[in-house]
Amino acid sequence: MEIENIRQAFSLCKFWEDRYRLLIQLSRKLPKPSQEELTSFQEIQGCESRLWFKLADHPAQLQAYSDARLMQGLLFLLLADLAAHTPAQLATYQVEPLLTEFQLLQQLSSTRLQGLKQIEKRIQLNFAN
Repeated sequence: MEIENIRQAFSLCKFWEDRYRLLIQLSRKLPKPSQEELTSFQEIQGCESRLWFKLADHPAQLQAYSDARLMQGLLFLLLADLAAHTPAQLATYQVEPLLTEFQLLQQLSSTRLQGLKQIEKRIQLNFAN
């Protein structure tokens, strides 16, 4: 699903509960890696749920997974947004504008945000080279 389609779906959400339900729906679209595949992912520390991320050379090839459905929905949103950027743009990518645009930032716990910020740092470092 492209970021524009997600943007359109979120535009119909008037309340946090609607956005939450949409995130849970999006979580079902996030591919679940096998246990073997998951060993090639880096586990992200600092998030209240378990979170894994796999870097790649191209934005559309980045992968992520979480054991929590809300976080899976956030990761699906993040991956869709990342895929819409060029590698050069990802060197300075910031996750907070995305969360603000979708009216999610104020609803996230500090530990969930910290997990997403850890991914942000890894993306910036990966694409800065």
